[in-house]
Amino acid sequence: MSNVVIDIDNVSFNYGPVPVLENISLKINEDEFIGIIGPNASGKSTLLKLILGLIKPDNGTIEKYNQTCQHQRNHIGYVPQHINFSRDFPVTVEEVVLMGHVTSTSLFFKFSKNEITSAKQAMQALEIDNIAKRQIGSLSGGQLQRVLIARALVCQPNILILDEPTSNIDMRVEEDIFALLKNYSEHMTIIVVSHDIAFISGYVDRVACLNRTLVCHDTESISGKMIEELYDAPVKMIHHHH
Repeated sequence: MSNVVIDIDNVSFNYGPVPVLENISLKINEDEFIGIIGPNASGKSTLLKLILGLIKPDNGTIEKYNQTCQHQRNHIGYVPQHINFSRDFPVTVEEVVLMGHVTSTSLFFKFSKNEITSAKQAMQALEIDNIAKRQIGSLSGGQLQRVLIARALVCQPNILILDEPTSNIDMRVEEDIFALLKNYSEHMTIIVVSHDIAFISGYVDRVACLNRTLVCHDTESISGKMIEELYDAPVKMIHHHH
């Protein structure tokens, strides 16, 4: 029996009078790699914010395992869809990765030896240790995405959540990043939001199809008809080679 790490039970959420999510239920297991897909404005980012605890559901509950560490920063790593700092800000790759250690109690961005070591290990794992001293403004989209993933991994989270991690990078880099995430999913729960159902189904264990309501499928059962019903429009399935 797998351990359930996130239990979303009958959750609904509205922005004012506008219903965004209706009666969402989903159990996510330990070391599961799960993809969340859906059209624009289907509630994907809202669901992530609910899981992260940034907003509260109007109805229903979201329980995360190990309640004692729910408020510790190393419980969940998060890679946002849009970076929350300016690309022309004078900061290096290594400094951005170290930001994953920054908490409200950090003093003047001073880091311990252990924190610097873990940042180096994260950069090595993401194969960006050779560009550690480069300014982030000089990076390609794929390099920047690896930096943001390293920043999320530096605290060794139990759960990693990524919102459209490959939306602005080419297919070869996308394959590299998803292969890397697949390796991490052997000892970490990973939730990834994506538009590319045909691509991610080659990597994830299950796909949650979200359009205000949610239906979850094993990847083997994904069909073109199912996706057309989700997006309410004909969909071209693109075959990717891994």
